[in-house]
Amino acid sequence: MKRLLSAASLLILFTINLSAQTDGLDLSYIENKQLSINLTTRILGEENETIWHMNSSNVTVSGEAVKVKLTGDRLVVIANITPYLNSDNTLFLVAKGEIFMTDSADSEEVKYYTTLKSLPVKVGEKVVFFPLGMAYDSNSNFYSMEMEIQVLSVEDSGDSAKVE
Repeated sequence: MKRLLSAASLLILFTINLSAQTDGLDLSYIENKQLSINLTTRILGEENETIWHMNSSNVTVSGEAVKVKLTGDRLVVIANITPYLNSDNTLFLVAKGEIFMTDSADSEEVKYYTTLKSLPVKVGEKVVFFPLGMAYDSNSNFYSMEMEIQVLSVEDSGDSAKVE
């Protein structure tokens, strides 16, 4: 019985310490605040003509990344887009890109590149991220990949997104 009482008092002390750590932090501005990340991904050719594009939209919350994975013949691009909501309704946007590629179909060597960009943005503002940068194919044709990112606020229980 004495052990049970000691364990219960330790649990209460642990709970008190946890609540004391969050005192003074007002995180109410992110409660029930869903964010919609709208992405337009494009591959551009030599003269900035769009060769391929894809639109997507994902709902997340502050601090939770949206992962996008694009797979080609000898290329895999993974982008993690993470919005962090500030108390003044601005965002700190973090975009991480990872690229895995081989030079040819029979090559066993995989090259890995990574990039990380972060910047403050307003809700609804569009930014462009270049996870792949510029690339040349075996015929020396120039290509670039860009992701246009827009983060919108989602109504608490609705599906529609709105700019604040």
